[in-house]
Amino acid sequence: MNLVYRYRVKSLTGLLNQQARMVNFVWNYCNDRQKDALRFGRRWHTGFDLIKLTTGCSKELGLHSGTINDVCQRYASSRALSHRPYLRYRGHKSMGWVPLKGRELKREGNAFRFAGRTFRVFYSRPLPEGKILDGTNFSRDRRGNWFLNIVVEVEPAPVRASVRGVGIDLGLKTLATLSDGSMIEAPHFYREAEVALACAQRARKKRRIKAIHAKIANRRHNFLHTRTSAIIAAFDYIVVGNVNAQGLAHLRRGRATLAVGIFAL
Repeated sequence: MNLVYRYRVKSLTGLLNQQARMVNFVWNYCNDRQKDALRFGRRWHTGFDLIKLTTGCSKELGLHSGTINDVCQRYASSRALSHRPYLRYRGHKSMGWVPLKGRELKREGNAFRFAGRTFRVFYSRPLPEGKILDGTNFSRDRRGNWFLNIVVEVEPAPVRASVRGVGIDLGLKTLATLSDGSMIEAPHFYREAEVALACAQRARKKRRIKAIHAKIANRRHNFLHTRTSAIIAAFDYIVVGNVNAQGLAHLRRGRATLAVGIFAL
């Protein structure tokens, strides 16, 4: 079983900002080569083809070779999954992202070592012993904080006997209605912050706007995590109604769908 442990980085954030710009450069380079293939009627580039085209640029870009290879592979897989001939370019508005190979990240007490540098983190919870897998990366949120997302392989939890079950019907006015009669009321975190958000937007205070959005997201994630954890602890198997949350987001009440956070459920 694979789990992701997320730690906030508290050192070398300036270096990560610089590397994120280089990652965007590699991504855009892959996009340009894909457009060239389309323009001249050539075979579309695979991840291996893109890796060969970027071989030898690690020192010049200041990136680890594994990071460059991962960006090329991720571009090719994302293009194939989206069924599009090419993807969007990554610019300064894109979320910061620095992928790395799992074998390149080493534990160093409560810190982690990568590419000859030690990254100190807020060690909020211990990382279990296990193999660190590919998919591990550094990511930056909208407030500019960097996080280390570690994919680690752990032993699967023992399967519980299916004794108690529950059915869940998702909604907007009531977030969830359980088959035992209990209900989970929909939170209104966005509605509660609308006044402060409108004031900050009129004043064009970008940092304040980002802080408000981050607070809304954190409150929503904490609420959903608390409620879902309680349901998982109380029941052995769960049946959820087939709700097309993505389709609801494009309807008249799409704003309410996004505010409630059905996607996370």
